[in-house]
Amino acid sequence: MPLSLLDDARDRAQNASTAPGTTSVVPVLRRLVESLDTPEHVKIVVDVEDPGLQAGVASALLERIVNPLLTNSVRYAHSAMTVSTRRLPGSVRIDVTDDGPGVPAAFADDLFQPGRRADPSDGHDGAGLGLPLARRLARAVGGEVSHDRGHTCGARFRVDLPVE
Repeated sequence: MPLSLLDDARDRAQNASTAPGTTSVVPVLRRLVESLDTPEHVKIVVDVEDPGLQAGVASALLERIVNPLLTNSVRYAHSAMTVSTRRLPGSVRIDVTDDGPGVPAAFADDLFQPGRRADPSDGHDGAGLGLPLARRLARAVGGEVSHDRGHTCGARFRVDLPVE
């Protein structure tokens, strides 16, 4: 029976001698952005500091972590979404930023709670599971998914993942 991505991430985190894989970040991000159902009025920019940036996670895991952030961002963006990458000491950072309404302050503490949505009647599909799963997968490999509360013009989510 195949392992789920979460099980695989847990196993790799517990067994430091097993490399979790290495993924070239930019091609994965470009492929995910191209596959989005993007409204015509939303422009997406992929801002790359280092085209050869590598993350120390498998490609499928990177996709599972980043895709919910991209999907939410393009869903709520008014006119623009930016996906940026850069290397930090010991990690890779991916920022997903949009110019939408942002996260309501009253909901910010519940963002990563399974099954919670800021406005279930907003006309968008979703069960409130994408962000919690993304965070859980990232943490299982020593990374993090977070919301930048200091970003006030829309929303910014950050993914920090270990380097190769």
